[in-house]
Amino acid sequence: MEYEKLIREKEKQITEINGGVTAEQIQAWKNQYGRIAEVRVEDSEFGEVHIGYFHRPDMTTMQAVNSVSKTNEVKASEVMFDNCWLGGSPQLKTDAIYKMDAMAALGSMFGKCVRTLKNL
Repeated sequence: MEYEKLIREKEKQITEINGGVTAEQIQAWKNQYGRIAEVRVEDSEFGEVHIGYFHRPDMTTMQAVNSVSKTNEVKASEVMFDNCWLGGSPQLKTDAIYKMDAMAALGSMFGKCVRTLKNL
């Protein structure tokens, strides 16, 4: 019981920062892009969660990511971040630590689909 109380207290102390994005804006993005990903980066030291919203990459973005990744994987992740960014906490774009964590989360989008190949 005491543990649950501590968890609730911690949740109350965390400030969510999403750059003023509203539910209506998220719905408009869904209508325009289909699936939208919400990336949350928590900075427990400052009691903040920075939230960013991203659409799935198109083939042009994927080609750019693939091309850049051959020489600089961090830059390739940044290409993905910049081309899929819709909105959210401005600090996700300006703070290198937050941005790196968000880019890592975006990279986890891949490999979630199951693919099969069947010879006929």
